[in-house]
Amino acid sequence: MSNEHVADTSRARVHENENMTSKGNNVVLSAVLFLVLFGLFVAGLYVMALFTAATFIAGLAMCLVALFVTFDLVPRFLT
Repeated sequence: MSNEHVADTSRARVHENENMTSKGNNVVLSAVLFLVLFGLFVAGLYVMALFTAATFIAGLAMCLVALFVTFDLVPRFLT
């Protein structure tokens, strides 16, 4: 048995914890965030369908806020 093999084995034991993945996110929190943000997005689509300029702009803003929060703020919050 060479010295290199012994050194690699001890180094592997030290770095064993670094190879573990994360434990994941809370399922309840993920479900609540999904329902709230998906509801906001669908409500924005509904408001856009009311066919007036003011409601279209409000619905578009709701959709954009839902998408921004989903793809920018939620990943920061959950990590």
